Amino acid sequence: MIKIASKNIRFLEKVSKIPILKHFFILKISQQFPEITSEPVLQKFYTDIYVSNRTSKRTTKNRFPDLNKVSLEYIKKQENPIIHDVAVSSGISSAEFSDFLKNNSINPDFYASDKYVEIFVKKGLITKAFTSENKLLFAYVGNFFAGDKNIFFPLTVLLHRILKKSKVSEKFDYKLLLLHPELLQKINNNEIKFINYDIFDTEINDKFTFVRVMNILNLGYFYEGKIKTALQNILKSMKKDAILLIGRTNSDGINNAGFYLKKNGKLIQLRDVNKGSEIKQLIENL
Repeated sequence: MIKIASKNIRFLEKVSKIPILKHFFILKISQQFPEITSEPVLQKFYTDIYVSNRTSKRTTKNRFPDLNKVSLEYIKKQENPIIHDVAVSSGISSAEFSDFLKNNSINPDFYASDKYVEIFVKKGLITKAFTSENKLLFAYVGNFFAGDKNIFFPLTVLLHRILKKSKVSEKFDYKLLLLHPELLQKINNNEIKFINYDIFDTEINDKFTFVRVMNILNLGYFYEGKIKTALQNILKSMKKDAILLIGRTNSDGINNAGFYLKKNGKLIQLRDVNKGSEIKQLIENL
């Protein structure tokens, strides 16, 4: 049935809607994942895989059309734009942003980053999926799914705890990148460069002319001190007169964001979109 599902997208779309079966197929089809183009299947995959920071890769197409238009106004004034899209989740918005710019005759150096994109898989009677820090994410004992969230019943949690104590393999059968196939294609075509960047720890100096940070530095996710550390790292990575776009998408799908200019080592507000960024006070007090 796995072979049928991986080749028959309609069948896979139907199966992915069945709660008891959807998890069974996540890892089983993951080797074929880069070839899958069905959005319903991709959406299910991103929603059901939880990465090591305990979040899933939930994202949708066409989230930032209003922000892309404003971004274009600033980027087209830059002589040699170098863009960094931070914490891109599945990266579909990065792919769309890249296409939007090219359709408007802008061909920048485009970088995308996300700390939680790699899953390492060891196949066998017990098939295990690990983070880059060698922490067990989930597993299959035969065809039985084991997760640390109460997905079906407590037995899945117990089984996950037992497997977590087992020895981590020195070699894995394959690495899975939790990136949308459209972004993977652009990476393979050298249209977008994917970089290892941790918004809280990585320091890159004076590189980017435009930085986009959406749906990551939210007060509901992090305390103010941690957000300030991330903002300082972002500021260091920006060239003189670079632009920062930062904000979040609310539950109604409305983007509340702000555009800021780097001037004399500070971030100066240029424009609010809708209600602006919820962390504007932190930005102004950097």
